[in-house]
Amino acid sequence: MRFLLAFAQGGVISPLLPLLRETFQVSPGELGLLTAMPGLSAVVMDISATYLLSRRPLLSLLLQGIGLTGIALLCSMLAPGFYWLIATQMLLGFGVSLTRVASLMVVVAATPRTEQGRANNLLEFSAVAGITLSPTISGLTAAFLHWRVAFGVASLFIVGALLWVLYARRTLSTALTTPSSTPSPSSAPPTPAPAAPVSAHRGTIGIAYITTFVQSFVWSAFLSTALPLFAGEVVGASTSTLGLVFTAGLFADLLLLLPMGWLADRLDVRLVLTPALLLMAGALAWLPWATSVEGLFLVSIGLHTSFAAWGMPSAALALCTPRERLTRTMGIYRLIVDGAVVIAPWLIGTMIGWYGYGLPAWGAAGLVVLLAVLVGFGLRTARP
Repeated sequence: MRFLLAFAQGGVISPLLPLLRETFQVSPGELGLLTAMPGLSAVVMDISATYLLSRRPLLSLLLQGIGLTGIALLCSMLAPGFYWLIATQMLLGFGVSLTRVASLMVVVAATPRTEQGRANNLLEFSAVAGITLSPTISGLTAAFLHWRVAFGVASLFIVGALLWVLYARRTLSTALTTPSSTPSPSSAPPTPAPAAPVSAHRGTIGIAYITTFVQSFVWSAFLSTALPLFAGEVVGASTSTLGLVFTAGLFADLLLLLPMGWLADRLDVRLVLTPALLLMAGALAWLPWATSVEGLFLVSIGLHTSFAAWGMPSAALALCTPRERLTRTMGIYRLIVDGAVVIAPWLIGTMIGWYGYGLPAWGAAGLVVLLAVLVGFGLRTARP
């Protein structure tokens, strides 16, 4: 389901921007408003979703979110004007946010504690796989048919996600109502482990939230904004070359997501997350010196590889949060992710305009190193 949703949500509109500008005769600033609208509305829905998930059935909200996303894509296909299209993208942000929070809650609530790392990284694997394919299909559809047809094709994937959830609804309901950590009747009852101090759990949750913000910020600020600008302005790379640079990084991310989730379950979340953060810091520090295409490939692969630990903060939150508070915790988690996406491009673009690429990249690398130290010594999850 997450793959189908990510395919329809992730990169449908990016290849269509030149065609939309030509069709509606709008400025780059208006196109920026169009691309920013889903993120802004997603932040609003993240706040509301925390309230809704605590009072409405989880699967019901998941189906409603998928339906809202499908309606938004169909309205985008039929948009008579540019600002109508902006309104449909705002509606899309509401649906995307609700489905992301609900699907995350389904995975966390239905997964045993010993498999949280794998489950959270598998969810991210599905999303990245969809995002990897989405721009290519959208661009080809628009090139050979029409940009409106690209939105229509995306809505078909939403229909597929809806049908899949309806098909698996009974299994999901059983998984969500049965405690995932319930021992089998034939097994001896486990010896209860001493409870960790509440302050220790709060400290772990706080570190996980900070890590979540940094991961989302670096993705939006550097992978989505600074790296493409640097490639064009400094390296002089073509758009086709830049596409290959990102594709290589995304494939590295896909290859490592599941093994890193398995390692986190076998070892510990911080033993996987700390090296990933150090790798992220190294790639950020190297960015200003990556003045060749080969250097861009190394930076892209380094950053994407570090994001193979994306699911580790949410896994840590699932391990350290009591079940009755899980909805609120995961709602805040999604709010932090989407909030960083809104803040990062503007902030990093302003800093690049003032100071160039060196200071923002090296400053971010230093902060990530400090975070790696904090994670290494402070992220102590409660093990089963």
